[in-house]
Amino acid sequence: MRALLRRPGLHNLAALTVIQGSNALVPLLIVPFALATVGATAYAQIAITEAISAFVLAAVLFSFDVDGVARIARLGPNATRNALGAVFGEVLIARLVVFAVIAPLTLLAYHLAGGSSPYLLALWCLIPLGHVFHAYWFYQATEQNLPPAAITLTSRIVTLALIYGLLGGPQDAALVPLAIGGPFVVAGLLSTAYIVVRLRIPVHGVRIAAVMRSLAGGKEIFAGNVAVSLYREMNVVILGIVGVPAAGISAYALVEKSIKMLQAVTRPLNQFFFPKVLRAIGDDDRPSSRVARVVARYTRPQILAVLGLIAIVPFLYLSAAQVFPRLRSLGDLPGVWTMAAIMAPAMPLGIANFMFGTAGLNALGQRRYLFLAILITGAASTMMCFAFGSVIGAVGAAVCFVCAEGLLLALVLLRYLRRPTATAETPAGLQKGRQ
Repeated sequence: MRALLRRPGLHNLAALTVIQGSNALVPLLIVPFALATVGATAYAQIAITEAISAFVLAAVLFSFDVDGVARIARLGPNATRNALGAVFGEVLIARLVVFAVIAPLTLLAYHLAGGSSPYLLALWCLIPLGHVFHAYWFYQATEQNLPPAAITLTSRIVTLALIYGLLGGPQDAALVPLAIGGPFVVAGLLSTAYIVVRLRIPVHGVRIAAVMRSLAGGKEIFAGNVAVSLYREMNVVILGIVGVPAAGISAYALVEKSIKMLQAVTRPLNQFFFPKVLRAIGDDDRPSSRVARVVARYTRPQILAVLGLIAIVPFLYLSAAQVFPRLRSLGDLPGVWTMAAIMAPAMPLGIANFMFGTAGLNALGQRRYLFLAILITGAASTMMCFAFGSVIGAVGAAVCFVCAEGLLLALVLLRYLRRPTATAETPAGLQKGRQ
């Protein structure tokens, strides 16, 4: 047992679980309480502005959660601090530049479109600003996840204390994004400081040309992230556009947030198996049924885990409602249980999309195809949501949410099953790393 507990891999998996668990469970604790406290009308605006801020987050994340890890991995275990610092500095500066451009443009577009709560959107932009400095990708690549786990957990505890201690009614709606984003930004600064001061990773001599090359090299993944936002974040905004009542928007937002946060709980498994899949694929440079079987071997245990999680969620809610009677009112929101049943399959579908798509197709040089698949999915989901939302309201958005995950998985698997007719679209960086 002691030998098992001393394994670095186990420590890293535990730390990743703490990071993703705190990022997932804390919103699960906040959203029902906030909705019950500020009311459906005020919470609808909170949810809509949060969904819009997700486009800023997609821009800030860009492709570095994938590319950054890959670049560090290619440096090998004997990489110098200067080499690590060059990659870390490029990503940090690139994310700062992207945030400085995209965040003001998003706020301006929201204002010009007649948005009624620009201050809420501005406060939600604290989340992408925090991600500028939260170098989770660096800690993951260097397998040193304990420091960010401790920092993130502390910031989430502060958030919970602020929400439960200060949130009193609709007049406090702005406290929700402020209490979530403020501590997250501070934690991000501490995370970067730990890398620079404690790990002694230098951040100097970053060249703008190198930053621009990084941005250009990851444009397909970035575009894919934006396309993902079309079907994972846009539904709440569309419901507001088509005039769904605030209670329906709030009910959908509650279920959607719960599904996403439960997916995030299982994300450490994604991160744990991600490098293993890359190693297992080995020298394969194109999708095939053989590679699909390899990826499936690492995907099955994750799907089994999430199915078990789905099975216990209703019991967890009923237990929580006994302790916090205020939560019982959430079950009376229109269509909330129907939407929960409809959207639950999105969780295992999302895991499969990450493993076969984000991990598999990216490693096999199929970024352009993956982007097109995500773009098609996002466009189809957006059109469906406008149509279904106009006719059956929030339940229509729930149908679109799960159908989008299913459509994307079908398109991804199609790439593995088709007979290759051309050279794979291997990125120069990956090709070089295999030479």
